[in-house]
Amino acid sequence: MASATITRILPAVTLLALLLHGSYAADEEPIYRLCVPQIYFSDCQKLLADPSEAGIRMECVAGRDRVECLELIEQRKADVLASEPEDMYMAYHRKNEDYRVISEIRTQDDKDADFRYEGIILVKKSSAIHSLKELRGAKSCHTGFGRNVGYRIPITKLKNTNVLKVSADPQISATERELKSLSEFFSQSCLVGNYSAHPDTDRLLKKKYANLCALCEKPAQCNYPDKYSGYDGAIRCLDKGQGEVAFTKVQYIKKYFGLTGDATAPAAEGKPEDFEYLCEDGTRRPVTGPACSWAQRPWSGYISNEQAVHGTEKLHQLQSRLERFFNNGLHADNQAAAAHLLIQPNAVYHSKQEAIDPKVYLERAGYKDVIERDGSAIRKLRLCAQRDAEFSKCQALHRAAYARDARPELECVQSTDCIEALANNKADMLVATAASYADAREHKLLPLVFEKLRPEELLVAVAPPTLSRDDLQKAPIHFDATSERARLSAALLNKRRSLDWCKIEPSTEQQLLIVPAKQLEQHKDWQLVCPTLERRPVTDSTSCNVEVQLPRAIFARADTTPVEQETIKHLFALISDRFGAHGKFVDVFALFGEYQKGEQNVLFDDNAGELVTKLESDYQNEAIYNDLRCDANKIAKQ
Repeated sequence: MASATITRILPAVTLLALLLHGSYAADEEPIYRLCVPQIYFSDCQKLLADPSEAGIRMECVAGRDRVECLELIEQRKADVLASEPEDMYMAYHRKNEDYRVISEIRTQDDKDADFRYEGIILVKKSSAIHSLKELRGAKSCHTGFGRNVGYRIPITKLKNTNVLKVSADPQISATERELKSLSEFFSQSCLVGNYSAHPDTDRLLKKKYANLCALCEKPAQCNYPDKYSGYDGAIRCLDKGQGEVAFTKVQYIKKYFGLTGDATAPAAEGKPEDFEYLCEDGTRRPVTGPACSWAQRPWSGYISNEQAVHGTEKLHQLQSRLERFFNNGLHADNQAAAAHLLIQPNAVYHSKQEAIDPKVYLERAGYKDVIERDGSAIRKLRLCAQRDAEFSKCQALHRAAYARDARPELECVQSTDCIEALANNKADMLVATAASYADAREHKLLPLVFEKLRPEELLVAVAPPTLSRDDLQKAPIHFDATSERARLSAALLNKRRSLDWCKIEPSTEQQLLIVPAKQLEQHKDWQLVCPTLERRPVTDSTSCNVEVQLPRAIFARADTTPVEQETIKHLFALISDRFGAHGKFVDVFALFGEYQKGEQNVLFDDNAGELVTKLESDYQNEAIYNDLRCDANKIAKQ
C-alpha cells in the first residue's frame, strides 16, 4: 500500500518540480543585447568585463555601424542602441512603428530639461525688432556656418514662416543659394566656418558674400577661432559688437549673464536687464525668466524595438537594466570606452514614462523639420548602382547622409548597365573601377571625385641599403602574384629601368620587394625605392611610393553643368568628411571597409580612407595605367 502511494506521489512531485523550474525560468530576466558599431565593440566588452557590471545580464552585439545596428534591432538580432536624434530620424524612415525611444541621456546641469538645448533669438531690450519679419535688414550674430541653432534652425524656421526666400537659381550651388538668401536678408552678419570643403571655393564665397563676415572679429578670416563665434560668441557679438540679433541657446544665455545660480561659475559678461528673448509670435520675454524657444534639439538616448518593450513590465525591465549598465559606465576605469557608447562624465540616465516612436519624439521638439531642411537643392543627385550590395550600400549612405545634413539629397538608382542609365538620363553619376575608366571615357563621362587609399595601404618598393645602384637596376622584383595592383607597381619599376614590364613575373628573391606601407615596420632598416629609382627613408612612404592603380572614381554625364559638377564635388566632400576613415560620424556609417560579409569593395575600395576631387600622385593617371596594363596586342609585338 505504501509503495503504491509513493508510486502515485512521485509523478506529482516530478510535475511540481518541473512547474517550479519553469516558473523560475520564466521569471529569469533575459540577456539584453546592446548593439554597438564594430569599431567600439571592444569598448563595450571592456565595460561589461568590469567587475561592477556583474549580474547586469547584458551582452554586446557588433553591427558594422549604427545604420546596421538599426537593421539588427528591426530584425530582432539586437535589442537596443545608444543613439542620437539623427539616428532616430533614420529609424523613423526605416519602419517608424517598429522602433521605440525608451530613455534619454541627459546632462547633470539640465537633468530636468525636456530637451538637450533650446534655440532662441536674443535682441537688445531697446531694439525695435518685435517680429520675425522685422529681422530683415538687421545685423545678425550666428554660432557658425552649418551649425544647428546658429544656421540650420534659423534657415528652417524663417523659410517655414515665409519670411526668408531662398533662391531657386539653378546657376548656383545649393549651399550658395542659402548663403545668398542670408546675405540678402541680413544687412551684415558674423557667420564663421568653412563654406566649402574646397579652400578656393570657400574664399570665393566669402568674397562674394562678404557682408556675412562683416561683424566678425576677423572678417577677412571669417573662421574659427573668433570671439564672436560659437554659442557665447554670438551673444558677445550682440552685446559688445555691432550685432542687433543673436541666434544661440538658452544654456549659454544663463552662463553669459550669470543666471546659472552656480556660485563657482565665472562672472557675468553682460547685464541681463538689457536683453530679451524674441518669441516666434512677436512677443518678447526677459532673459531672467523662462525662454521662448523656436526649436529644440532632443536628447540622445536609447532606441529599441516594439517587441522588446511591449507592455509596461518589459519596458521597465529593459530600462532598469540599461540604467545599471549606464551608471556603472559612469564609474568605469575606462572612461574613453564609456564615452564611445555616449556615456559622458556629466551624463545622467533618464527613463521615459512610456516608449515613444521616433517620429513623435522628434516632432515634439520641432527637430524633424530641422533635419528635413532641403538645403535649397533644385533636385536630388542620382547615383547608379548595379549589384544588389551596391544598391543596398547606396541606400544606407543616403539615409545617413541626409540625416547628417549632407546636401543636396542623394538618390539611389539600380540598373544592370549604369553607363546606359546615364546615357538615358536615368542617373547622374556612377562609380567606375580602374578597368572601367576607358568605357566611361568612351561614353564622354567626366571623373569628378576619386577615392584615396589610406596611407598605410599604399604600395611601396623597398630594398636593403646594401643593394648597389647597379644591382638595383637589374634586381628581380618580389610581389604578390595574386594582386593586379602589385603587378602594376612592379611594371612601373621595370619600365623605369628599361626592362620588360608586360611579361613580368614575381621573383622569389628578397632583394627588391613591393609591399603595403603597413608592412614597413618589418623593413625599418631598409630603404624606399621611388619610381625615379631614388632611395628614401621608409618614413617617406606618402611621397615615395609605387602606387599606380587608378582609384575608383565617381563619373558624371558630359552634359553636367559646371554648377552641377561643383555640387557633386561638394556633396561627396561632405560625405567623406562625415563618414570617411577619420570622419566625425564613421560610427554612424562606415563609408569604407567591409559592407557585407562575403562582399568586398562595395562601391568603394575597402582600403580607401577618403574622397578627393583630384588625383594627387603623378603616377596615378590614365595614360600610365593604360600603358602598364599591356593589352594582348602589345604583348604580342614585344
